[in-house]
Amino acid sequence: MRILGIDLGSSSIKAVEMDSAFGRYEIHDYHEVLIPAEATSESAMKELLRSLKKLPDRMIVALPAGQTTFRNFQMPTRDRRAIQSGIGFELEDELPFSSDESLFDYSITDQNKQSSTVHVAATLKHHLKTTIEAWKKGSIEPDVITTEAWAYRILLNRLLGPTEQQSPVLLVQIGNEKTTFYLHWKGAPAVVREMTWGGRDLTLGICQKYRLPYQQAETAKLDHGFISLNDTSENQTEDQNEFSSCLKASLETFLLELRQVSLISKSTTQQNIQFIYLAGGTALLPGLGAWIEERLRIPTKPIHGLSSTTTSGVTYSEETEARLLLAASLTFSLVGPDRAFCINFRKGEFAKQGKSRQMRLALLKRPLIALSIVSFCLFLSLIVQSSVYRSQLTTTNGQLEKSIRSFFGQISTSALKTYLSNTTTLRTSVQKELNQQKELAKLFGPHTHSPLDYLNHLSMSIPKDLVVDLIQFQTGSAPTESFIGEPTQSTTISFSVANPQVAERLSALLTAKINHIQRGKMEEIISEGGQKKWKMTFTGKPNEDSYGK
Repeated sequence: MRILGIDLGSSSIKAVEMDSAFGRYEIHDYHEVLIPAEATSESAMKELLRSLKKLPDRMIVALPAGQTTFRNFQMPTRDRRAIQSGIGFELEDELPFSSDESLFDYSITDQNKQSSTVHVAATLKHHLKTTIEAWKKGSIEPDVITTEAWAYRILLNRLLGPTEQQSPVLLVQIGNEKTTFYLHWKGAPAVVREMTWGGRDLTLGICQKYRLPYQQAETAKLDHGFISLNDTSENQTEDQNEFSSCLKASLETFLLELRQVSLISKSTTQQNIQFIYLAGGTALLPGLGAWIEERLRIPTKPIHGLSSTTTSGVTYSEETEARLLLAASLTFSLVGPDRAFCINFRKGEFAKQGKSRQMRLALLKRPLIALSIVSFCLFLSLIVQSSVYRSQLTTTNGQLEKSIRSFFGQISTSALKTYLSNTTTLRTSVQKELNQQKELAKLFGPHTHSPLDYLNHLSMSIPKDLVVDLIQFQTGSAPTESFIGEPTQSTTISFSVANPQVAERLSALLTAKINHIQRGKMEEIISEGGQKKWKMTFTGKPNEDSYGK
């Protein structure tokens, strides 16, 4: 989402673009459009919007500090409905104008177990109406209208830790015609003041002192202006000391207001100001911070709002930091966890409507047309795929029906429908039929472990030159073995040989060629003719190799 924060100044219009997505944000670009003396601010607004490569998704602007006021209330409840109803009663005694003429918004800045701290900002309706009409002339239709105090509050909460906020911090925004003093304390605005004094008054002081035209005096201020701590410094020429004294004379009004804010801070917070931040184009005047620090005895330094908060590590120049502080603070109000609690006067009768909605619809016209075309193509694709799948399913069902009929033979129509609708039942029936066929094959098929096959394989294993007599041969299961299950088979073979050497050779041959055969004891026997021979017995469990398989 692209967010645009706009600072509508008197001499220029400044804006900061920020991209926000998925909880992350990054400064995209920044702009400044000068308002020439002969031109109007409306033309500068239009020029700013024309310079953008992409129109923002959300636009935020702040009302001038002089047109708003605020109060911080301590409410003895955490209930939001009770807080909302109680704020109206609190404001009746606090605001110097009628509630019918005003518009307010609030945000809870802190809560504990029993109470809530509420920041309430208010403005007059006719101020808001006049300002919105002036912005419309410049084609600016902001989504959020907030206060400078709230924007600075969001920025300083990002820059300062909880410990640094225990003492008040003063932010001074010095513009061309106005200067805003914002006092920040414990995470919330404490004081906001605006004075009609700015860099223009320094230029007018130079005009009066040296009788120069305004533009020439402005150039002299920008090119040669500085504030020295000692107007009689030997390191500077007499003209330089005189020029510095001229600027200091114009700054006395500003310094008086600074002292006043310091006293108000002491009265409000019971503490002295911890340090002063300087911002705005005039804050770039060399030596200004050191001069303020010497006169007030308060540490003073420039603020780096953009460089300190960016996540990309980009470092911005001192001039960019000073001039774009308010615009950057406004964009930060719409990112991060604080975006849902932003002070916003753009509600009720002042809510954004009409033209802005038409503009957004016009911007969405092309994406909506593209989305419609994509949706139509997707719908057409789904129809075609459904037709193809339906045809494939019909063909597959027909093939499956033929296969079932050929496998089961005579089968009823109801059983066929049951098999087609329930593949689990079909799988079970097929497996059952296969098991029956296997059992029948065992009963009616050839004997795979025939004793004759075993004897044939045995005789082929013994060479012709080895003469032996087979006197005993028994293989297969015992007569008492059950027909159920796998029968336990065994083999017993006895040979008669002429001498022990033949016996050893026979044993080696049978052990090498017939697996699982074991040699028994060799016995000396006498044949019927009185001839001396040797008897050898082999036992074992035959396997598939024993049958020549």
